[in-house]
Amino acid sequence: MARCLHSVRAPLRESELARDKGHYLDMLINQSIAILGDLRFAIRSLRRSPGFALIAVITLGLGIGANTSAFSIPNEVLLRPLPYADSDRLDRIYRAIPQNSRGSVSPADYLDLKSEMNGYGQIAAYGFSDMNLSEPGEPADTASGLRISANLFSTLGAEPQLGRSFRPDETVLGNHRVLIISHRFWQNRFGADAHIIGHTVRVDGEAHEIVGVLPATLNDWRHLGPFDLFRPLGLTEKETADRSAAWLRLVGRRSRTLTRAQAEGFIANFGRRLAAEFPAVHGASTWRTLPLNVSVAPDNGPGIFGMLIGLSGFVLLIACSNLANLLLARTMARARELSVRSALGASRAQLLRPLFLESLLLALAGGIFAIYFATWTNDWLRHYMSASAFVGPAERLVFTLDWRMLGWAFGACLFTAVVFGVGPALFALRLDLNKTLKSGGRGTTGDRGHRRFRDALIVGQFALAMVLLAGAALFVRGIHEANNRHYGWQSDHLVTGTMHLPTATYPGGKEITAFQRLALERLEALPGAASASVSYSMPFFGLAEPRKYLVAGRETPQPGHEPVAAVNGISPRYFETVGTRVLDGRIFNEGDTLTSPKVFIVNQAMARGLFGGESPLGRRIAQAGGKTLEWGEIVGVVGDVQSIYPDRIPVPYQLYQPLAQESRHSNQIAVRTAGTATLVDSIRTTMAALAPDLPVRELQPAETTIAKANYQWQVLGSMLSFLAVLGLGLACLGIYGVITRTIAQRTGEFGIRLALGAQVRDITRLVLTSGTKLALIGSAIGLLGAFGISRLIAAFFPGMQTNSVLVLSGVTLLLVAIALIACYMPARYVSRISPIEALRAE
Repeated sequence: MARCLHSVRAPLRESELARDKGHYLDMLINQSIAILGDLRFAIRSLRRSPGFALIAVITLGLGIGANTSAFSIPNEVLLRPLPYADSDRLDRIYRAIPQNSRGSVSPADYLDLKSEMNGYGQIAAYGFSDMNLSEPGEPADTASGLRISANLFSTLGAEPQLGRSFRPDETVLGNHRVLIISHRFWQNRFGADAHIIGHTVRVDGEAHEIVGVLPATLNDWRHLGPFDLFRPLGLTEKETADRSAAWLRLVGRRSRTLTRAQAEGFIANFGRRLAAEFPAVHGASTWRTLPLNVSVAPDNGPGIFGMLIGLSGFVLLIACSNLANLLLARTMARARELSVRSALGASRAQLLRPLFLESLLLALAGGIFAIYFATWTNDWLRHYMSASAFVGPAERLVFTLDWRMLGWAFGACLFTAVVFGVGPALFALRLDLNKTLKSGGRGTTGDRGHRRFRDALIVGQFALAMVLLAGAALFVRGIHEANNRHYGWQSDHLVTGTMHLPTATYPGGKEITAFQRLALERLEALPGAASASVSYSMPFFGLAEPRKYLVAGRETPQPGHEPVAAVNGISPRYFETVGTRVLDGRIFNEGDTLTSPKVFIVNQAMARGLFGGESPLGRRIAQAGGKTLEWGEIVGVVGDVQSIYPDRIPVPYQLYQPLAQESRHSNQIAVRTAGTATLVDSIRTTMAALAPDLPVRELQPAETTIAKANYQWQVLGSMLSFLAVLGLGLACLGIYGVITRTIAQRTGEFGIRLALGAQVRDITRLVLTSGTKLALIGSAIGLLGAFGISRLIAAFFPGMQTNSVLVLSGVTLLLVAIALIACYMPARYVSRISPIEALRAE
């Protein structure tokens, strides 16, 4: 019996399942047909209102496009993969010190780490080294170069396109006269000569053989792109023994079995071993790693990018608020249509679906326009940033329209459609059918909830616009002050340049000092030259080399707690040339040589910090960390100097030493002119006459050098200004549209008021008051955000002044004034209202 029942029930269950599947399939088909019908209805509805559709698409396109363009910057810098195989396993290795979280390492430290790399993977080193390039019949030129370990390119996972990499024996001093050149340099300098391998050129006065050409993919500006010449390290005996001279940069490739956390622990343990073994040098340092793709941006880079995307998100929110107001006004204008459909039995889904599809179509159309807008702004940005001294030619920047940018734009479209498209549509469900149907053909401004929602959107737009304007104004003002504050130096009437003396021609301090003295004599003899100097660095870029010092007669501090001073080597007339005040004592003179007693000049902060109210003159100090202490006497005190970089915390203690007592091959030259002439051509001719193979790089007025050095922050300021102007324009468009729609919907009310004796100016005042009140409330709320953005900028740029009541007051007045204009333009329509026609329409 059970078997019979089972045989009967089985076909019944199958039949029921088949019916259910058919029912669900029918429902799916019917729903699809309904959605397609609503989609056609939404398209027809938008086609009947081309003006509304156009304004909505342009508004959304500008908002989404600005946001997508802002996202393209971190996408270009951080997210786009580097042109190396398995680049996610590459790390930068740093020796962090209190003055620099991304400090370089000494060759001695690199060799120690290299000997302990078992289990880590590979490690390679490189150091900056500008090179003088000269060929018969060609003018001498200076090229950006690197001294590299033989395994740098294999560690990075890259190989030369032509020729070969360096052999291990070529890193030995004496075998190092070989070159690898960049693809760009190969094309520009040698015309893409296919037979370039084996060609000999003179670099720093010595013949070098070209053994390789890198592929074009390595022109990536984020890492090796800015450099054209590569030659082996060729470390000298002095370089391998001096742990205090940190100039090498390290990159490592982790083995596949090593996690990044394990690699970080390995490097940190190595740093702790060095700190215990060499406390005088490494006592206050720690070793750390960063992924190579993250290291291309400064430590505050992710925060700056986040701020930029956040502010561009404000523009998107303003645009979305405009869309919401437009859709709300459109919903109110279609209130009778929606009420009739509801009275005829339309469900909530049938009412909402066409409205949501309209907002989705507008968002997608705005997204397409946004892609074109973002592409245009990226092209502008690419050429604008190419003027930066670091980025270089525009071809190095990519800004590709990849899947990440498209995904970001698509996500912004969905966000717009769902969040700001559905909100106004939901108000359609709250319509009073009886009241709406009784209103006949008249428009409606909606109930109190509708008006509150509309007003809240306007207030929000002006609050966001206030934050954008304040942030842009404070940042641009801060950059302008950083470029023009001249703290402790004067850059006007000053020409600067970089020269690199070849080691082969000038092997030691005696030869270097003799050339520098001759060069200064010739430069100071030029007509129009007031003074000239040679130094390690210029004051407007900061004194970048920190050293630890001990004070004679005082207890030796614990390793790592010695006072730290930034050092600059200078020629005798340096302070006169750069405009730094001498406060006490004497300046250096020709008697301060390599064989004379060591002497120093300190800045006012160091004199006050080390000696309090006592005079520092005659006191003796020595650099800590060396095998022997070389004491020197303080002979002068000068004013403090501060660099132009807004994102750097200055080192308060600054120390100067005679250039002749610690000479270097690479130096900065400076010539102060007596008049308006720049003397650039005369300086170049004079230096070429002294040494034909010695070009002077970046010889230009100091003001030009300063502008290029801070150019990336000027670009950021321009982007913030663009976002602020765009946000302000959209906010004004929003309040203009709301006031215009309100006047149109309240025409009957205004007609009655006029018929009862009200004056046109009274109605105009009523309209202006309502709009201005919203703008003032939004501006007041935005001021709180402005204070927040000023604190955020101050955190990212410690050297920038961001407190300015004048700027915030000016921005507030500007915002309110533009809001008044935006309200007044539609308010003028009140004067053209005819009470008779308005009452007849009622």
